[in-house]
Amino acid sequence: MSRTHPLLSTSTHDPRALAAIGLYLVEGGQSLNTLMPALEGQVEDVDRGFLRDLLLGSCRYYFRLNAIAKILLSNAFNDEQEVLHCLLIVGLYQLEIQHKAAHAAVHATVEACDELGHGQARGVINACLRRYQREQTALAAQLADNPVTATSHPKWLVKMLTKAWPEQWPDILHNNNQLPPLCLRVNRRQGERDAYLQQLQAVGIEACPAPFAPQGIYLSERCDVTTLPGFMEGAVSVQDEAAQLTADLLAPRAGERILDACAAPGGKSCHLLELADIDLTAVDLEPGRMARVEENLARLQLSATLHSADVAETDQWWDGQLFDAILLDAPCSATGVIRRHPDIKLLRRREDIARLAEIQALLLDACWAMLKPGGRLLYATCSVLPQENSQQIETFVQRTTAAGHSDVTLLSLDKPWGSACNAGRQLFPAADSTDGFYMALLRKDIATPSATDHGDSV
Repeated sequence: MSRTHPLLSTSTHDPRALAAIGLYLVEGGQSLNTLMPALEGQVEDVDRGFLRDLLLGSCRYYFRLNAIAKILLSNAFNDEQEVLHCLLIVGLYQLEIQHKAAHAAVHATVEACDELGHGQARGVINACLRRYQREQTALAAQLADNPVTATSHPKWLVKMLTKAWPEQWPDILHNNNQLPPLCLRVNRRQGERDAYLQQLQAVGIEACPAPFAPQGIYLSERCDVTTLPGFMEGAVSVQDEAAQLTADLLAPRAGERILDACAAPGGKSCHLLELADIDLTAVDLEPGRMARVEENLARLQLSATLHSADVAETDQWWDGQLFDAILLDAPCSATGVIRRHPDIKLLRRREDIARLAEIQALLLDACWAMLKPGGRLLYATCSVLPQENSQQIETFVQRTTAAGHSDVTLLSLDKPWGSACNAGRQLFPAADSTDGFYMALLRKDIATPSATDHGDSV
């Protein structure tokens, strides 16, 4: 059962206390996406950025800061006081990572004990933070040789990445702890990228074209995107460059019937519609997330057929007409977007990977059955784990062929981005560039006795 905390629904205004509550609830299995609106609603507008930084940063460096907290505490807090352990982590984040002025950070963190209803613990929190100040160098040395504390990632993920990517894993873990860049996608129906870059320059916003995505733009500094030229009118959308590559790979053509099988929040659906006049069906399991798709379509003045349903339960939504192309951006571990969602480090477990792989296989089979002969299916995830990516596609091709259907062609992706795998192409989280992302493109041929052809390329 997920944790709860009584102060979440009261008039708590202290950002540090709220960050501690948020971290406590994340430890109990709740996501920041779910929690953040309620938490932000309890602070003044001026403090919302600080609250987000405290909470995202405490999650990002949780495994390092938690280890320090355990060393500093002579006796662990009991279950009723567990939120204080989270407050200590929030305090350590301010000192260890933010490098806040010690006197101010320590004083304010200690004061938050009262707002959390544990004023009697002020002395403990104060003593721990003061000890950290005195022993900071020695504590850092204790943590340096352990990859979990050195990189602040869970042990299971460190092991899986070092095995899967023996050369790339240090960069993956390092970049997971960096702030992601802000990337835009220019709406081609309203204008060209070069013209929008000129608009940004005219209002003093520094930006540059994305190297791989034709409509992509990187901003030099983060900003309130609603203030960008034409944003509210649909001129641009926020979308990582890697995610933008999916629509270009699927290459929609006018008049085609296309399925976005796991559509929310709708960025890829909208991009497909921006590129061609297509008949798009977007399906997602969660009605709340489907509302985001509706919002994005409305802002961009686009239309699609929407269904809140399990895409594999075709009798709930499908009319039986085959699709020319299908985008399956499958549910996954999201290990490629940890820098955007650092709570993934706390929420995901090793055993989740096998469970997710089963779901992905089910969705692949279901989508393949809805694809026309000659049609194409783009499989994508925001994962960096082969079990969900190249291995999943290799297994699908083998399974389909073994079932007597030699109608699957795995197309080679000869592209200037990412790394070629046995099947598909893998992007890693990169500094000032793409998130971690995987894509594989399959073509459904008219069934023949011949073996699967791997020679074609796009």
